[in-house]
Amino acid sequence: MTFTAIVMYPNDADIQFDESYYLTTHMPLVEKTWKSHGLISWRINKFPNAFDGTRSAYLIMATLEWESEESFKSALQSVSTAGVFADIPKFTNVKPVTLAGTDLTLLYNVRLMSVWVLELTYIHVMNR
Repeated sequence: MTFTAIVMYPNDADIQFDESYYLTTHMPLVEKTWKSHGLISWRINKFPNAFDGTRSAYLIMATLEWESEESFKSALQSVSTAGVFADIPKFTNVKPVTLAGTDLTLLYNVRLMSVWVLELTYIHVMNR
């Protein structure tokens, strides 16, 4: 089962965030450093505003998809990972907030499909 890591950058009033550096230098560094450890993909979202139009709590969010929790942990233990973290002050003045976990929707969809198949089987049997 895949594993997800989230890196969010707080949208502090004094935030400095160089989006160009982040997208053209930092994220390619992340990919180069961690792809061999099981990084499958990454995407970046920008959230300047909350639903109500106020300033959002987090400006930038990176979502990193991994082959497994074990591959994620292996990447964090890699000597080359220090370079990824050392690069952060080059594009922002805020400390990122990190989260890591599994995708519950995958488990839910499997269960939902199982229920759907059981319902179709029941309908088929009842209509004989």
